[in-house]
Amino acid sequence: MAVALIITTFAAILYMVRFYRLRANLRREAKELEEIGQNPEENRILHISFPDKEAESFLEAVNAYILVTRKEKITCRNRERELRAQIENISHDLRTPLTAIIGYLELLDVSGMDEENLEMVKNISGKARSLQRLIGNFYDLSRLELNDYRLQPERLDVSRFARETALTFYQQFEERELSVQLADISAEAMFICADTGAMERIFSNMFQNALRYAKSYFCLRVFRDGGKVCLSFENDTDALRAEDVEHLFERFYMTQKSRTTEGSGLGLTISKLLAEAMGGSAGASLEQGVLRIRYCFEEV
Repeated sequence: MAVALIITTFAAILYMVRFYRLRANLRREAKELEEIGQNPEENRILHISFPDKEAESFLEAVNAYILVTRKEKITCRNRERELRAQIENISHDLRTPLTAIIGYLELLDVSGMDEENLEMVKNISGKARSLQRLIGNFYDLSRLELNDYRLQPERLDVSRFARETALTFYQQFEERELSVQLADISAEAMFICADTGAMERIFSNMFQNALRYAKSYFCLRVFRDGGKVCLSFENDTDALRAEDVEHLFERFYMTQKSRTTEGSGLGLTISKLLAEAMGGSAGASLEQGVLRIRYCFEEV
């Protein structure tokens, strides 16, 4: 009886040790599987540290799936890189002849034209410039996503920059009969490390966005928040729903209503990528019909 009890106890201990080892291995393999998923291009597979037929069979199936998934992900990433490079090349090739077309339109002698022909030339010129902006957006987007967009960061007083940039759009806001507020923008300097051209692009995209979709007012705020300097672009709108907000920074995303206006759905995407390239962040929220788009950068 005592011998049987000892054998049973010993067997139970062995099973418990085996169970806890298997459990520890599964936890480790789960962590490794998560790491492999985050870095699919690394040539890694799962291994088990102690012999177990069922576990080994399971890991073989998982490793086979990892290899297939890795191959598909690498293929997709390579295709996306190639597509972005092709978009960059095509955009670059289109910019030169389009610039020449716009130049010829500007040199065109319109003094003897009647009103109908003048309006036609004006429309052609407007469409050509819209196409030029669209091609420029494609070109910049491909360069940003390929990490080929060259920035020259410098110490920038974003508070002063915001006031001066807003003034250049003041007349357009007046023509749209929008109330403009520059709130919380004091004379106190707030410095960030940023590329001036990239910041001009972000501000321009945000002002253009407000000019297209704001109902009655636009508000720009510059303020500190936990060691960061934040820019908040705010306007009321009836062109957005709550479910639209999480997609605003996606490429080519446009709401149903905004499709009736001139735009490409790339402005916010490019602004977000520019902010991130300068170490910043971007986010959006919609509350009671008021859209707030916020960019934050480390204060220096």
